[in-house]
Amino acid sequence: MVAGVPNVDYPAADTALSVMPVGQDEALTSRVRRQTESFVYVTPPRNGIGESVPFVERDMLELSWQSDDGLRSVPADASAVSDDGLWKLKITGPASRIQRRDTVRAPIGLSVSLAWDATVLTGSTVDLSEGGLLCVFRANGDLGVHVPFPKKGQPLLLKLDLYSDELVTEVSLVRRRPRQDNLHEWSLTFEALPESAADLIRSHVFTALRNARARGIAALY
Repeated sequence: MVAGVPNVDYPAADTALSVMPVGQDEALTSRVRRQTESFVYVTPPRNGIGESVPFVERDMLELSWQSDDGLRSVPADASAVSDDGLWKLKITGPASRIQRRDTVRAPIGLSVSLAWDATVLTGSTVDLSEGGLLCVFRANGDLGVHVPFPKKGQPLLLKLDLYSDELVTEVSLVRRRPRQDNLHEWSLTFEALPESAADLIRSHVFTALRNARARGIAALY
């Protein structure tokens, strides 16, 4: 196996990854399938619209993943494509911790809708993590007048557009933030989010963080 501690010194099998080709400004998403003594095998990385990117031999990559102590990163080289279509990557240096939060979040705008009883709000995320999200919803003249605001902890149905995937899951309201433009800014928390959905969200969060970091316009937080 690859030297070191799984998910500390290298990403272990089934771990969701952000893959950043060195010198580029777009992070890609992938997943570890297996390791050998010298290599990590990952699914072909995809861009933000779900398209696989071409393999470039000896391309230098930065792999990032969520570990128990936060976001970790390790350098790797693209060595080959395996017989089963996986990318064969060689770890080329030590891993480092670049994010101390247990739940990594990132500024990212995704289409979202929220429903309860006969009410549906539509809008966009402001930031996202596997723990929850901050959203801004379009104005609804009935809300707070003829339709009561949902109570904290009340089950709400969320639909989140993750480009090639749609997440439908239950959330609850954490807080409402007052605005002067009649829009509704709400913090929501996920309730019993499946691990597969958490991995998918984590991949999108890593992509957003890596894109921001590469362009130098936002810091990890």
